[in-house]
Amino acid sequence: MPAKSKTAHFTKRGNHFGNLWSVYSLKINQPMRLGSDRLLAHWLLRLEFSSAVISFRFGPSADSTFSDVPDGIEYHFKVETADGAIELHYLRTEGHSLDYADKIKHAARFNYKYIEFNDEDLIPAKEKILPLLKLASFLNGGRHVYIPPHLRDAAENYISNNRRGVLGSFVSSLSNFDSNLCLLMFCRMYSQRTIEVEFESNFFSRSTMWWKHE
Repeated sequence: MPAKSKTAHFTKRGNHFGNLWSVYSLKINQPMRLGSDRLLAHWLLRLEFSSAVISFRFGPSADSTFSDVPDGIEYHFKVETADGAIELHYLRTEGHSLDYADKIKHAARFNYKYIEFNDEDLIPAKEKILPLLKLASFLNGGRHVYIPPHLRDAAENYISNNRRGVLGSFVSSLSNFDSNLCLLMFCRMYSQRTIEVEFESNFFSRSTMWWKHE
């Protein structure tokens, strides 16, 4: 990819979608190796932290259970959505396949929704990529950390009773507990689709807004 590529600033490492990432997905409870920044960005923005996604898998080369997908359709992720649809995500550098409409129709015959994504689709949310990567790292580091039931109950009751608020107030309401555990609980609830979250440049800011997922 040329040095002045408009996508070079996504991860700000200068390798222009040529990086290899080892990450852990709590959504599917397994480690993953993502071979480019493009795959990483899609995973963070469209899969791991999307409340519309229940689960996902890599494309057919990674799992023989995908043999039910119609021949002639390549894809990177098979995605189970909250509304019951099964989507096939294919990632491109730019534009769409010349036969994109045909692929959509072909997949629909087998009850799949075929969607192509390109780098332009990442631009609107590019500032959230690194904050979400830090969140994924925090969750991975804390995935074996024990959270006491009384903290979990207190956090869930706070969410149910208030229904929306900011991260700072959430942590303050649980001042009897360790603040790092409270933060981990908040992040797990976001990962588990208990709450929705909106933030600017820092997920862990006290001003980060949340609301109960309905």
